Amino acid sequence: MNKLYALVMCAGIVMAGYYGYEWWQGTQGVEQVSAEETKQWKSEKGSEATMEESGKVQEVLMSDQIKQFKVGQEVGRLVIPTIEKGFKTYWGTDEDTLSQGVGMYVSQFTTTPDQKRHTVLSGHRDTVFTDLQNVEKGDAVFLEYDGKRYEYAVVDMKIVDESDRTVIVDKEEATLTLTTCYPFDFIGSAPERYVIQSELVYVSDM
Repeated sequence: MNKLYALVMCAGIVMAGYYGYEWWQGTQGVEQVSAEETKQWKSEKGSEATMEESGKVQEVLMSDQIKQFKVGQEVGRLVIPTIEKGFKTYWGTDEDTLSQGVGMYVSQFTTTPDQKRHTVLSGHRDTVFTDLQNVEKGDAVFLEYDGKRYEYAVVDMKIVDESDRTVIVDKEEATLTLTTCYPFDFIGSAPERYVIQSELVYVSDM
């Protein structure tokens, strides 16, 4: 009995160590970003850009082909001023990539931000996106990519089933979608997804 107990204890310690390391590794993709830093970004544009002006900038940035990266390669940074967090962003959303931080979803229906279509970013709720529930409509969201800073405004939040694929669709307007598992305090494999959608309002050089 003592040997069995010791074996169970050892197995528990090993598992705790493994999942603890996985959690720690995931949190390394998060950094604190002060409100002062993001305020400077907003002041750089001088005055609020209209969607029409933003569209003109996008036309200049538009290219014929989407730039390709290696799976797991760092491609940018997501910054959400409301929660004062910055997130390293990587190419792909496989488990290995999401263990590093936020992943950029790659599909025939989604694009990089410079393509002014639909960009989708995903992250785990228990590592990088723990505070995503505190983001509200109207909040600014920034995505830094390829020397440009894309500013979006949150327009909608919703909860969908984990098998719902209607979120991953092509869009005619420049849209940024953030997704994570839901509920946030759920233990184990969560049954739903929390989705935040935002629209592009301004593009500037970094």
